[in-house]
Amino acid sequence: MKNQLILLFFSWTLLSCGGDKDENQEQDEDNINPSIACVDPISVNTAAISDGVEVTYTAPIGTDNLEGAVTKQTEGLASGSNFPVGTTTNSFVVTDLAGNMARCSFDVIVSRDAPTDSFPYLIGEDPAPQGKKWVKIENMSDEFNDDVFDDEKWHRDTATDGFGWIGRPPGLFEAENVSVSDGNLNVTTVKFDSPKTVNNLEFTHGGAIVRSKNTGNHGMYYECRMKANKTIMSSTFWLSMKQNCNEGPVRKLELDIQECVGRVHDGTPEWAKNYTNIFHSNTFRHNRECDTGANETQQISGKIDLTEKNHERYFVYGCWWKSPTEILFYLDGKYAYSITPPTDFDIDGYITMAIETYDWNPVDSSGSIFETGSFDDLTTKYDWVRTWKLENE
Repeated sequence: MKNQLILLFFSWTLLSCGGDKDENQEQDEDNINPSIACVDPISVNTAAISDGVEVTYTAPIGTDNLEGAVTKQTEGLASGSNFPVGTTTNSFVVTDLAGNMARCSFDVIVSRDAPTDSFPYLIGEDPAPQGKKWVKIENMSDEFNDDVFDDEKWHRDTATDGFGWIGRPPGLFEAENVSVSDGNLNVTTVKFDSPKTVNNLEFTHGGAIVRSKNTGNHGMYYECRMKANKTIMSSTFWLSMKQNCNEGPVRKLELDIQECVGRVHDGTPEWAKNYTNIFHSNTFRHNRECDTGANETQQISGKIDLTEKNHERYFVYGCWWKSPTEILFYLDGKYAYSITPPTDFDIDGYITMAIETYDWNPVDSSGSIFETGSFDDLTTKYDWVRTWKLENE
């Protein structure tokens, strides 16, 4: 009887161990991956002044041949979140109890509408004071959609613009380099077949300067949508002020909203190596003989280095000349920085677009783009220029 009991005990033990082994094997041998499927890419548009938009979607839930699989989001934003402008990749992973995994991803692409011509391009909070609204100043704004240069609004001839500046050698301002086509104001750079001598100065290259015939002052918002040329010459958007030494403020001022170049090289100083990818602004009080308050030129600047070249796409450059002592600058509708100028900026200014040469970024021997470049390579393009003032609502 004792032996029979011992045999029964061992038989029960073996059966018990065998059962556990079969169950563990079933789990260990689960090599079937779960499955998961994401939705197709989602594309949405949002208002020009918006910084994002709420997007809802059906979050994927993975399935498996056994119970217990868990799905988690590993990248992106949850459904119902505010998605920023651009592409957001949303990734999900499902994991079963055996550690098998499957993944899927999809993109939410948010595109911002083009800036409207009925409101400044200001993303987020409108800086206008309470009770005020922006009103476009038509005689200082232009959409350039008529393929005809508007001589009622703009100067392109240095002999008639009241400043008489023909350019900085070796770059000569010539009206023939200015055109309007395909919805753009174009200022094209050229290399002359032979040097030109004007006012006893020698010029080897041509650009141009365009000035508004009407003036603005503080309180106004100025903006343009511009794509730079690819040469060593500049692409600019600024306000130039005349100086009268006989009456009124004798200060010679300059407000640069954007100033960049299309190409730098070994001869460009280190401080300007990033001028091909920059948002760069200046406030100047220039040293002039009749301005006894300025013994030397006074300059205060602001800048942001960009990850893109200025000639790679159109950028929107904006400036709210808020008061004589406060000037705010905007890039693609977003506030970038402020400048407190070196003196009161309270003199009327003319919108100016100058494509010129600089002594700090000189013409170099490898600048063959002037011979080989396309019209687009050689041209600074202005899609539009808009000026706004504040009025009571």
